[in-house]
Amino acid sequence: MFEVGQKADSHIAMAVNLLADISPWRPSHSPGLKLRSELFAALIGAILVIPQGITFAYLAGLPPEYGIYTAIFVTLFASLFGTSSMLGGPNTAVAILIGVAVAPFAGRGSPLYIEYVLLLSFMVGMIQLLIWLLRGGRFFMYLSPAAITGITTGVGFILILSSLDGIFGLSSSDTHFFYHKLYFLIDDAENLINPFSFTIGATTVVVGMIARHYNTRYAILIAITAGYLCGLVLMSYYSQVEMELELLGHLPINPLPLTYPPMGSDYLITGLAMLPDAMIIALIGLAQSMVIVKQLRNDTDQPIQPDKEVFAQSIANLLAPFFSSFAGSGSFNRTQVNQSLHAETPLTGIVSACIVLVLILLLGPVLTYLPMPAISGTLMLVGIGMIKTDEIKRLFNWRGELAVFTTTLFCILFLGLQTGLVVALVLSVLLFVISASSLELIAERESVSVRIRVEGHLFYASIDQLSQILKEHRHESVVLDLSVVTYLDLSATEAITKELANRDQESTFFAVKLSSKKLQNQFEIKMAGQPVQFIQHNQI
Repeated sequence: MFEVGQKADSHIAMAVNLLADISPWRPSHSPGLKLRSELFAALIGAILVIPQGITFAYLAGLPPEYGIYTAIFVTLFASLFGTSSMLGGPNTAVAILIGVAVAPFAGRGSPLYIEYVLLLSFMVGMIQLLIWLLRGGRFFMYLSPAAITGITTGVGFILILSSLDGIFGLSSSDTHFFYHKLYFLIDDAENLINPFSFTIGATTVVVGMIARHYNTRYAILIAITAGYLCGLVLMSYYSQVEMELELLGHLPINPLPLTYPPMGSDYLITGLAMLPDAMIIALIGLAQSMVIVKQLRNDTDQPIQPDKEVFAQSIANLLAPFFSSFAGSGSFNRTQVNQSLHAETPLTGIVSACIVLVLILLLGPVLTYLPMPAISGTLMLVGIGMIKTDEIKRLFNWRGELAVFTTTLFCILFLGLQTGLVVALVLSVLLFVISASSLELIAERESVSVRIRVEGHLFYASIDQLSQILKEHRHESVVLDLSVVTYLDLSATEAITKELANRDQESTFFAVKLSSKKLQNQFEIKMAGQPVQFIQHNQI
């Protein structure tokens, strides 16, 4: 009866936790709410996300209005159900992966392509929701910082190379390796490069790089404004036909763009084919969001609940296709801007989404004449910003981390982004297992015995090191000090028991020092009848 009651209590506690996760944010959850800071940060975030939304829609192979919808609705839902000031919405790596996943099944930007993107986004949300139900968010905390740096650096290079087509006015090229594109461009630059597109794109990049030195916060906004004005100047002297310049065009914005992901049998077959990509996008999207959450927990006093943040991201992506939006994730750069403006609650994201809608309705006619090379220029700036040289330099002091970084970067550049992301996840797990299985063994000779102090985790992957040193001291009395061991599994006790059977038991003794009564009980049960003494942690 007692066990039944315990199980019932645990089920009730789990249900309460789940209900707490799905409840929306309320101002009462943030007693220290600073309304002025939150509203100002929301305005700045809305201004910054408009060019990003258009750019990331281009990356995903969608019309620009879908990027705006994602900046509105994914941001809104992620903040509404979140607990932190992290801003969700369109994301670089997720947008690239969506474009790569759907491209084999339909032409970019076509109605069928858009339907497949909505289906893929719905699948991403479902997978992330399953991860939330399994309480899997905590496992993303183990993703190696070196792997994250490798991913962001690789995505940065991809963005830079992707932007070259728009900056130089080339037709979109699909080369297998990035150096093929560079070779073709250098080999026939005179005939391939559109000088008008290059002028606008170069102006955008140069102004953005200069602005970054003086005002990092608004560099993208300043850059795209400069590209826009450069395009207007050129269009005042030359006709669009003469320049062969592509413009953004009219944005058919609908304040409530209701739609739904396709669910027919034909789409089911394509959905199954896209399932591996959906899993990768879901994992990478959550990994990036959890990295941001981890950073906010370390740098601020926000009452952040990681499991609730996982639910917020998953429900945002699940609802996205019903509002003409594609899957998104947490945004590193917009969250950093948010943090610098002292925004500390989800209110910023909620208000920011509403401001985006108002601004885009007001600025729609102006954005019609935005040159596409200016958007490509901002794409290059985003790519350059993702290559963090200081973080890369720091990795050279750690051989294991450097190996993870270089392997991840190599795989992304030469084997594809999906392969690189899978390799990054696998290497992170391997690095964690290797570090966890490393034991520090200190053997100190005392008057009548040898004290072997163990620091680390004792489990199947690390027990060989301890077995080896115990073999070396079989004919001496040993005090095995496990007082600082934080984890010990069955294989460890079995290995020690096996070693006891081979010891000189007549002229030596064997003692184990433990800090946990629970661990001592486990040892006593496993080693019943064995010549072993147990020493409490407070004993010498």
